[in-house]
Amino acid sequence: MIHSTTHRLRFNDTDQLGHVNNAVFAVMLEQGRSELAVEAGLPIESETAALVIVRLELDFLREMAWPGAVTVETEVARLGTRSFTLHQRLISAGELCARAVTVLVVMDRVARRALPLDGPWRNSLTRWLELSA
Repeated sequence: MIHSTTHRLRFNDTDQLGHVNNAVFAVMLEQGRSELAVEAGLPIESETAALVIVRLELDFLREMAWPGAVTVETEVARLGTRSFTLHQRLISAGELCARAVTVLVVMDRVARRALPLDGPWRNSLTRWLELSA
């Protein structure tokens, strides 16, 4: 199962060229990741750990223009020992406009180091992967 959410484009998402600014693509991807995290039941409000991005690979395939809406698709692609990988897509007007690979870790807030992906973090993501299979 792919997690899907919709982002309504705003006029201020556009730049001088009249298309959606590249930085907004990353914001829409963040929205998709955040909503997936909540739906998956990740303990994102932990006082000891935080979910952080260690890699974002973003391919811009088509322009997007205001007005309109963007579908943000997010799926868990891989679970590692200290990280997990998401595949994401941005679709507008029926066209694939961008695709991304995002790698995240659970970081110890005090030590500022990646923690093993276990406990409630792994359990939440494993359940999501079972739904995706």
